[in-house]
Amino acid sequence: MARTSSSTMAGRSEAAVHQVAIIGAGQLGRRHLQGLVKSTQALTVHVVDPLEASRRAVADFIASPEAGPLPAIYVHESLAALPAELDVAIIATTANQRFAVIEQLAQAAKVRHLVLEKFLFNDSEQYERAASLIEARGMTAWVNTPRRHFGVYRELREQSRGDPLLHFTADGGDWGLCCNSVHFVDLVQFLAGETELRGLETRFDADVMASKREGYVELTGELSGEVGATRFTIRSIRGSAKPITVTLHYARQTVFIVEGEGKLWRVGQDGAGAETFRLPYQSEMTGTIADQLLSSDACDLTPYADSVAAHQPLLRAFAQYAGTVSGARAQCAIT
Repeated sequence: MARTSSSTMAGRSEAAVHQVAIIGAGQLGRRHLQGLVKSTQALTVHVVDPLEASRRAVADFIASPEAGPLPAIYVHESLAALPAELDVAIIATTANQRFAVIEQLAQAAKVRHLVLEKFLFNDSEQYERAASLIEARGMTAWVNTPRRHFGVYRELREQSRGDPLLHFTADGGDWGLCCNSVHFVDLVQFLAGETELRGLETRFDADVMASKREGYVELTGELSGEVGATRFTIRSIRGSAKPITVTLHYARQTVFIVEGEGKLWRVGQDGAGAETFRLPYQSEMTGTIADQLLSSDACDLTPYADSVAAHQPLLRAFAQYAGTVSGARAQCAIT
């Protein structure tokens, strides 16, 4: 069964209507939907989730006065209900479901652009299989590690050209390394202008924790390594309430960033200064990312191959401590 909203298209392009799908209508999938309806392009949106409660939550959003003018939105129980061609598909499932969904989606529809949530997969064998499928089907694929889309980091990268980033640190209290460290490794890749992660070392805390999401695990402690000429340290301090702080040591300046406070401080050879900024919510980004993909076949998110270069070493490190490793294969229940 499919439900549809009123198909008001006020303020949208008069060009051909683009077909966009969100696979997975949990909390994150619904944030993507809230973002998509802000797109400047003419869209028809398809939301797929087998769970009645998730589909009902989407229907509630469609019916709410706060939703504002909406494109046509169809809610489906199965991928089989999707149109034969999709311009963008966002896969917002958990990691243990994601590869199977990509396979099923590739059978159900021809997809131009694929947007994947992280952690990509919790089985190392699925990374190459997904890459082969993406290439065979002629898709572009992007991973939603969005700090490289944030204005504060894009401006920093431009302003710091010619000033080498020597050391990157991200640390704070009681946040999950398994789920979240890939965001910061991706940020190092973006700021350093390099992809390969080398010399990964770990100092995890003694016991493995249960994730907030049932059936998954989490770790605290420390990761360190190198990307290009940049050394990085990523640390979760168990039992601490310290906000996550990003520290960037360049050759000629040091930058301190407290994301949750929206504050940045610079100390360098030209003196010291403070700035404020605001990070966008997912519901404020997805429409922009879709617009970029639909207008230029590229976007600010991380290309799949670059993200794999961060994911695979991290997965192996987590699996050695909280999962299983057998030869080249690593598996760990993270999402």
